[in-house]
Amino acid sequence: MRKIKWIFLVTVTVLLLVSPCVNAEFVTHNKEVLRGIKRIGVEIGKLPHEARNLGITRDSLRKHVESKLRLAGINVATSDEHKANPEIPFLLVAIIIGYNKPTCIYAVTVSLNEKVQLKRDPKIISYATPWWRIMKGEHIGKAGIERDVENTLKYLLNEFTNDYLAVNPK
Repeated sequence: MRKIKWIFLVTVTVLLLVSPCVNAEFVTHNKEVLRGIKRIGVEIGKLPHEARNLGITRDSLRKHVESKLRLAGINVATSDEHKANPEIPFLLVAIIIGYNKPTCIYAVTVSLNEKVQLKRDPKIISYATPWWRIMKGEHIGKAGIERDVENTLKYLLNEFTNDYLAVNPK
């Protein structure tokens, strides 16, 4: 699981470095991959030092994400439930922030991760990311960057909840 998170963060970092700033990356997606998910866990990736300096914490991010999902009517597994049952799909939220005076560059990713078995060999079990979004941007100076990151996360969570509810109506 740790290896998957590390690979994911490295991939996001590379994407951030090689693509133009201040835009959103959207992949062609199929909402159908969200159909039938009854419960979802939440994981927050390791935060960069800069994020912690700006007051962005894993605990506050987790509470924000879980609250948004619950408000949308999505059943959220507690952290303990998710740890005890790796079969529960989970949203992984990762944030990258870099500062090169006078500009802060950031990226926020939200990805659904789910345990899968390979059809060619069912004994091989891994994780797949059938739904994900990434948005990146830049901000002059450090003041207010946490608000930009929070707004970006809200936008991505809206994308997820809208897609989820489109195929799992209440």
